[in-house]
Amino acid sequence: MVSTESLNESSIATRISPSIGILAGPTATGKSSLAIELACEVGNIEIINADSLLVYKEMNIGTAKPSAEELNRIPHHLINIKTPDEPFTAGEFKRAAEAALQDIHSRGKRALLVGGTGFYLKSLLFGMWGESEQNASVSLELKTQLEGQCQTKLYQKLFQKDPTSALRIGISDRYRLVRALVLMDQTGKSLTQLQAEVPSLPDPRFALWILDRTSDELHLRIERRTQHMLEEGLISEFQILHSKYPLSRALHAIGYAQVGDSVAGNLPQGRKIEPGMNGLQSEISLATRQLVKRQRTWFRNQSKKTPGSRWFHLEQDRAMLEVEFKSLYRNAYVQI
Repeated sequence: MVSTESLNESSIATRISPSIGILAGPTATGKSSLAIELACEVGNIEIINADSLLVYKEMNIGTAKPSAEELNRIPHHLINIKTPDEPFTAGEFKRAAEAALQDIHSRGKRALLVGGTGFYLKSLLFGMWGESEQNASVSLELKTQLEGQCQTKLYQKLFQKDPTSALRIGISDRYRLVRALVLMDQTGKSLTQLQAEVPSLPDPRFALWILDRTSDELHLRIERRTQHMLEEGLISEFQILHSKYPLSRALHAIGYAQVGDSVAGNLPQGRKIEPGMNGLQSEISLATRQLVKRQRTWFRNQSKKTPGSRWFHLEQDRAMLEVEFKSLYRNAYVQI
């Protein structure tokens, strides 16, 4: 038997037409530049960033952040809003993105979300599990106590209370282990219970457009982008950031992590690399290709859960994307 709640949710999702686009997809596909180009062509559009690294000030080269000129062409939100030592969770992103949407629409403008960070997009499309508890005050004493424990002990604690979540997170992810235990203390619920509260259907306001390219083309773009980052001074940027924010988790992101290993003389286990800049470029490109593989898997799974989501392979599908984009943004916006 289908519940009344399920029927209502399904009928609402069918009845409401999307009015906000999300331009997503793997890294290096050219989302940012294409979004600016389309927004300029249509007009009256402001962009909300959905990339977890672009929120950080001073992290410019290694994040392929849009240039000052590009940011001036179209108003952008949620870029350069945090220092690299400040966390910015999916819950914080959702609240900030909703505030930006309200601001943009209150001024008669239209919003476009651009980025490929899966947990940001998932929070916006489906909400946060335990969202009503997200504003509960965090016990700094508990958090400090947990952060002082070894990962094995943290994993064992979580496994005793919620083995499903422990197995999914794994023993090596200290940040998520601590966060899981803190949330369980805050809410009195396991992560498995909280995740069961996530809606089964996505927010009907959004149209999810996933951009991709052929692997050969994307790998070539990754090689060129990596070379450009190194030529622009990625090593120097890392050194400056590391001296100011030595404990920043953001500096473990692809590009910065490989530079950090190179500067520290930490060689990869199990394979030989060229010395110097060529070896560093190879390591960053490899890590980026591996990220693309994970992102494609995530977006394939997500598209199955998001009715109406569309895949576009550039450049062959660009004309179709432009038609769909203009169709959505040239229609009158209806407040939901």
